[in-house]
Amino acid sequence: MSRWQTIAGWRAGSPCSQYESPLLGVYVSMQNWIDAGPALVDWLLQRPEIDGQKIGVTGTSFGSFFGTILCASEPRIAATAVISTCLEPGCHTIFEEASPTFKKRFMWMSNYADESKFNEFVKTLTWEGHAEKIRSPYLVVAGEADELSPLEHTERMVRAMSGPRQLVVYADSRHSVGNVPAANLGPFPPTLVADWLLARLAGKPFGSERWVVEPTGRIVKTAL
Repeated sequence: MSRWQTIAGWRAGSPCSQYESPLLGVYVSMQNWIDAGPALVDWLLQRPEIDGQKIGVTGTSFGSFFGTILCASEPRIAATAVISTCLEPGCHTIFEEASPTFKKRFMWMSNYADESKFNEFVKTLTWEGHAEKIRSPYLVVAGEADELSPLEHTERMVRAMSGPRQLVVYADSRHSVGNVPAANLGPFPPTLVADWLLARLAGKPFGSERWVVEPTGRIVKTAL
């Protein structure tokens, strides 16, 4: 029997990220997420059923940021695929222009009660200086009209990277990628992410490309 591959996933709205970790005294910080990659991979490699050459990461929403930082610090991760991005350095849009609940939850997750101190803390939340280190295959799926993390920040990050990577943009989609003609008539976003990640863990090649999924479902591809 072949050894299992493993895919670790994070979503900002999940109970494990909002509730369990802070209750255990583990809070959000850049250093904690930098440290998470080696700790998780070390733990996985102790399990005999895990194939250490096929460890993948997937992240949704704030998990797109956390997953990016994690894989940038852990070269043993074979591939990373993220969707519904939170990749604006400093997170101004999601914390200052969206529902106040985003900010209140994140203050609790990062152990801040003083908003002014939290405002200084969030300036440290950035992919800059980290995403450039990623050398394993990386996929990011984003909505063209993301209201929580403007697409320009994702585009800038992808341009700064030099490893094998792919950016897929769904026309007219907001933060939660889907519920638009491009997602209904083109590749179904969650399936695209899962199939892409499994193909990378299987060692299948791919081109570094930017895809735009148009409202008709047509995919326009350009090289990165």
